[in-house]
Amino acid sequence: MNLREKIRELSKSADEWLKVSKEREYLVLGSFVIGVTIIVMNFLLFQGVVQVFTTINILGASLIVGPATIAKYVEYKKSRKIESMFPNFLSDVVSGTQSGMTLTQSIKAASKNEYGPLSPYVKKMASQIDWGIPFDQVLKGIAKELRSKLIDRTVSTIIETHRSGGSISDVLESVSTSVTEVERIKEERKAHVYSQILTGYVIYFVFLGVIIGLQKFLIPTLSFTGVSQFGVPSTKESTGNYNTVFQNLIVIQGLFSGLAIGKMSEGSIMAGLKHVIVFIAIGLTAFVLIL
Repeated sequence: MNLREKIRELSKSADEWLKVSKEREYLVLGSFVIGVTIIVMNFLLFQGVVQVFTTINILGASLIVGPATIAKYVEYKKSRKIESMFPNFLSDVVSGTQSGMTLTQSIKAASKNEYGPLSPYVKKMASQIDWGIPFDQVLKGIAKELRSKLIDRTVSTIIETHRSGGSISDVLESVSTSVTEVERIKEERKAHVYSQILTGYVIYFVFLGVIIGLQKFLIPTLSFTGVSQFGVPSTKESTGNYNTVFQNLIVIQGLFSGLAIGKMSEGSIMAGLKHVIVFIAIGLTAFVLIL
């Protein structure tokens, strides 16, 4: 492949990436505008109807926060996959340098291998090296694009060793071992906190059961006796208010429980978004269907 074909291939990849990025930005912006519009209209039209008002507010808030949160989670998952493949890339580069190739030659050879979502960045590195771009600048640019603390620290170590004239092969081997060990520790931590994850789910479902029990059995009893637990006459409207409060509590509990589980299991709040979605979906569905 000549230089012109390489430039055309990289330009095509850049255009595709920018297109996806732009579409994601438009989706997030559009959902934000729609969500704000729904909430504003809700305050103007349905403020007096408590249940409808609360439901529409939840819908509007979901449109405002949901797409942006999902986009961040997709980016987080991609970053985790890249980090998991990075030790394989380093291992291949080490094998190349140990066989007598220079670092740049080893990276070019590694670019022919498959590393999942990391592959386009490795090929870009090899092409930039072919163009004569300084090696340090290439690594810094890739680290900046990947936006991973793990890869950024690794790249900094490689650059400093390359500048000081140290043994690149030994450093890469040590870095590869360290990165692999970090990934192993993450997996071990995830396995060790599995019981805590189960505990978090049990606590949420117990909370959900208590809320449903209060709304289905206690609140109708208070309404029948005509007096609420605070000594205030209980009416159908106040019973509906309890329903709204309990729905909000289910959402709040699901949100913070899910984020806490993600932080414990994977060390990132973004990892808890899948738990948040499960909690809120199950909680609201069970609350609506049972009652």
